[in-house]
Amino acid sequence: MNGMNSVALVGPGAVGLYYGGLLARSGAALHVLARSDATALREDGIQMRMMDPRGGGLIATHGVTPASVERKAAMIGAVDCVIIAAKATVNSDVLSSLQALVKPRRTALLTLQNGMGNAEFFADHFPENPVLAGLCFVCVTRTAPGVVENYLPGRVEIGSLQERYPEAAMRVVAAFVEAGIQCQQSAVLDFALWRKLCWNVPFNGLAIVAGGMTTDLILADSELVRRARRLMNELQATAALCGHVITDSFLQGQFDVTEAMGAYQPSSLIDFLDGRAVEVEAIFGEPLRRGQSMGLAMPELSKLYAELLEAVADRQ
Repeated sequence: MNGMNSVALVGPGAVGLYYGGLLARSGAALHVLARSDATALREDGIQMRMMDPRGGGLIATHGVTPASVERKAAMIGAVDCVIIAAKATVNSDVLSSLQALVKPRRTALLTLQNGMGNAEFFADHFPENPVLAGLCFVCVTRTAPGVVENYLPGRVEIGSLQERYPEAAMRVVAAFVEAGIQCQQSAVLDFALWRKLCWNVPFNGLAIVAGGMTTDLILADSELVRRARRLMNELQATAALCGHVITDSFLQGQFDVTEAMGAYQPSSLIDFLDGRAVEVEAIFGEPLRRGQSMGLAMPELSKLYAELLEAVADRQ
């Protein structure tokens, strides 16, 4: 498994279950840290349901049994790689668990989270370890404990914080590829993060503030499309000040790929509708602050950020 023989999954939600399950299916010893879902995962394992993106229903189901499912990280111990797929809103809460899973100078930490600032956060607490970030361009939904449905296989880009650990990133990419995942190494992580925000910011944000809209309804509303374009353009301008050129054709591609998703609920909308905390700071607040620190007003993102803060004021 290319140096990833033992993997711990922190955050058995849609993304974590999907990629953790595929890694386990290809031979990795996957140890899942779970709480409310622990019983279901022990009894039924991880069920990955591959759905027809054109609405044709179920194509295939892949079941995998994790090497272990534990409620306490100490029962798992140190591993080769920790996949952090929990929401960025609980980063501080998972630190105590990570202490038991991470061996200094050995364990790689891979965050599969939305937004910016996550890799920096974990690097501050584990300065001796490789810290990687994976950007998941995929449509997955957790429908029940241990059950995830995939509507678009997509791809993953993995890079290391400030490009300091290219060898570790290469090993993890190789393990993902071996598991059948379309995955590539990101030469410049910061560039990849700005590009990912070009989808996450408009579609996660507008889905909430527009009243709980799926992506197909956003695309059907001409004003929301114009607003999404303005948000993308502000991110494009901010990235340019950081030295990263995001082309207009890339922005158009975000609309094209979204059209193929159909009536998709972005992850932030699912969290919002379920009454859970939304990753407002990581996805919206952090890029806004970075842009404003470089002299950009970013009025469209500033407006969206304020609307989201108001919408989630009772749950953050």
